[in-house]
Amino acid sequence: MKRNNILYFITFVLAFCSIVYELVLAQSLAAFLENTVLRYSVTIGLYMFSMGIGALMAEGRLTKHPILSLLRVEILLTVIGGFAVIFLHVMDIFDFSRLLFSIFAHTLIIVIGILTGFEISLLIKIRKDGQGHPVNCNVSFDYTGAFIGTIAFAFFFYPQFGLMTTAFSVGFLNAFAGLLLFSQRDKITVEIEKPFYSLLYVQAFWLTVIGTCLIFSPEISHYFIQSYLI
Repeated sequence: MKRNNILYFITFVLAFCSIVYELVLAQSLAAFLENTVLRYSVTIGLYMFSMGIGALMAEGRLTKHPILSLLRVEILLTVIGGFAVIFLHVMDIFDFSRLLFSIFAHTLIIVIGILTGFEISLLIKIRKDGQGHPVNCNVSFDYTGAFIGTIAFAFFFYPQFGLMTTAFSVGFLNAFAGLLLFSQRDKITVEIEKPFYSLLYVQAFWLTVIGTCLIFSPEISHYFIQSYLI
């Protein structure tokens, strides 16, 4: 694949992952706190609002080295999104109040939204710094990835695998997309070469961790289910 085609693919995958993270959180909130319509409405609304905040934040020093910034964002999204369901289960097991649980869950929603808005801006900047492909192509792949993500969650991931395995699967996909930024190594300068490869190693580490969790996701899910029966 050509570098620009890979970048389009990365854009598609990252949008896919972000919307599925939010849908996983919305369904988790519906399971823990009831009122499905409210949970989905608030989750999607906060997600869109937070994306706007992330887009506004993506300027100045934060975008001086867009590939480095994007790698950091993908590491954070892999960890926060991939382990979101576990975080919520732990909160529930330790019997935090509904208010604290809700605040924590909605903070995850906001953080994922901000990071998503940030990554869209960074992807656009990376492409502009390359061969100047039009922004509308980037936005098109982003919207398409989000649409496919909603369909995949509703008709495939959730009914076939449930929330835990879905979160791990998407986290693994997110980490893999982050590693694909290696294809853009010709755009980095000598100044950032060392941190670039260091971040790729960190991303590879989290790919391994979440891949292991994905393999053992039935056992992990069973463990948390059993904790409610004790």
